Amino acid sequence: MTSRFQAVPTNNSSKPLIVVKKDEMCGIGSCTPRWLQRFADPKVYLLVFCTLGILQGAYFTYFIGVITTLEKRFAFESKVTGVIMIADNLSPIFTSLLFGYYGGKANKPKLIAGSMILVIISCFASAIPYFIYGPGLHILSKSVDSLSKINREYCDLEDRNEGCNPSQVASLHPAVIILFIANFLNGFGYTAFYTVGTPYLDDNVKKKNSPLYFSAMAALRIFGPALGFLLSSFCLKYYEDPFYDPGIDAYNPRWVGAWWMGFFILGFALLIFTLLLALFPRQLPERFRSEKKNAVKEEDTDTELPKIKDFPKAVKRLMKNPILVCHVISITFQVNGFAGYFVFMPKFMEAQYQQSASDASLFSGATGIISMLVGILLGGFMIKKYKPRPRYLTAYMVIVEIFSVIGLMISIFLGCPPLQLPGTSVNKDETLTLYNECNAACGCTRRVFEPVCGADGVSTFFSPCFAGCPNLTGLLPSLTTSTVSTIANSTAFQDCRCVDGFNNTFETNYVTSGFCSSSCNMFIAYIIMLCISKFISSTARVGNTLITFRCVDSKDKSFALGAFGSVLAMFAFIPYPLIYGALTDSTCLVWEESCSKTGNCWLYDSDKFRFYLHGMSMLLISIGICFDVVVFLLSDRMSNFYGEEDEKSHIEDRLARWIKEEEEEDVIFTKGSKREPVLQMEPII
Repeated sequence: MTSRFQAVPTNNSSKPLIVVKKDEMCGIGSCTPRWLQRFADPKVYLLVFCTLGILQGAYFTYFIGVITTLEKRFAFESKVTGVIMIADNLSPIFTSLLFGYYGGKANKPKLIAGSMILVIISCFASAIPYFIYGPGLHILSKSVDSLSKINREYCDLEDRNEGCNPSQVASLHPAVIILFIANFLNGFGYTAFYTVGTPYLDDNVKKKNSPLYFSAMAALRIFGPALGFLLSSFCLKYYEDPFYDPGIDAYNPRWVGAWWMGFFILGFALLIFTLLLALFPRQLPERFRSEKKNAVKEEDTDTELPKIKDFPKAVKRLMKNPILVCHVISITFQVNGFAGYFVFMPKFMEAQYQQSASDASLFSGATGIISMLVGILLGGFMIKKYKPRPRYLTAYMVIVEIFSVIGLMISIFLGCPPLQLPGTSVNKDETLTLYNECNAACGCTRRVFEPVCGADGVSTFFSPCFAGCPNLTGLLPSLTTSTVSTIANSTAFQDCRCVDGFNNTFETNYVTSGFCSSSCNMFIAYIIMLCISKFISSTARVGNTLITFRCVDSKDKSFALGAFGSVLAMFAFIPYPLIYGALTDSTCLVWEESCSKTGNCWLYDSDKFRFYLHGMSMLLISIGICFDVVVFLLSDRMSNFYGEEDEKSHIEDRLARWIKEEEEEDVIFTKGSKREPVLQMEPII
């Protein structure tokens, strides 16, 4: 009898059914294609988020790199620069708290993408002044009409007041206002980026893996400031109007580079990655999070925003946290010291070591990139591997900060001797008077700065006019080829009547264009010291971030960052440009003057600039160290620093289940043994 049924082999293998929640699917709205879900991964988010962070940081440092060019182009002081730079920190005073309070329940990737649109707008708005006012050709000479004749001032006894154009002077203020508004919009954008974006990453990875993710994030974002400086160095090599030949090179103080080009490049790059970030889900799939975080997420799946009446309670909860309060105060003082130093470092390099604006931006960004990258990755790896207690971690941070102060102290002694300016005198306000009996009748002005070097290779004059040179030029004499800092076919100005009285070395009366050469080689030592300091300080970057996240409850993480951002904006990012801008202006020796109005600074007192810049940074960082010592003393209060409680609770659950199963088996065995018959053995005789 044959069977009516026949077995049919099948290749279908049983696979577990994975249910993906709507909040864990990549896409926008109802458009969530299946192929896009493979990118719902914290590593992919880290890459996109850090790329945006790189571009965001590049915008800030690019502005720093071109700020001296903007001062020259639109003739405003460093104090005005400080006002422009605090614009992007006015909005975060209030928006940081709002983003932190409501951002915990909002769709974080969509919120970040929306805020980055404002950053993109600010990038394009920053370049608008160039298209309104055009290139600054008036800097090349006294008037635009005379460009075809000469590009410098001579001692020709002309009346130079005719070059004053009131309409041109009046057009400077709108450019400053446009830059201020652009930076103000940028403040709205980056507030949500840092306040909401970092907690999103921390909430979607295991705590024990957080150090690696934070170190990778810090290491990738370190390229942002470097990219900004490199981009500014590249753009400033081209003249403001790339299709115009100004007849001078980038080392001439009258050179105005193409400061506006980088803003367009950054704007388009930000637009591309902002669209990519908007595709991420509200939360990443559960498999990337720890067990305890999964439970929390299950409880908080509702998207109801916090109530405004609970806001004072949340603030009070943060204020009662002594570790957070001391940590915020410490970071506030240190941001004032470090940010003020690095923002004005390009200007310091120009004034101290006679570097061009392009080279100053290049060295400011390129120096220490590799050392900082290695330091951040090394710090994150060591924390991940050894998991030091909070007390050891905070102690190391204090040691690193003390070394930073020592590095600044050493840098004070790495300066070069100041310029020798014969024929000048010091005013009551400690500025220089360039006029003397020799050049008083030459009609010289301080509007055009073209330094010239005397035949002795030491004496420097502000311009050919102040050296008493008439409109006569020639080739560079061979006598001074080795004693002046010039390029090929450098111009020599002959019959300079103000040189004889101050030159006792050579019986010549000519000068050559450019600064005098210097035998000072402290610039290399300064760069080396800078790299060492950046490497050591960067090893504590990950630990600093961990303390910020672990000293508060998980539910207060975003709000703590928001409050942190508001405090930094109010007491760090706003004050330091004003403080360091005023300090920098106080070291100025010669101001640009046009139409009886003071513009940017042409020459600084290099010694005073060096002492003021490093001294103020040492003071502010030292105050921050005092509060970090308090954090060190209270650090034992921090628990669950690396997710130990999560792992411990998971192990305890497994152990409890195993014990329960063993007990049940014992009970079953005991009951079964009572029902079994008792065997008795008869004695064998």
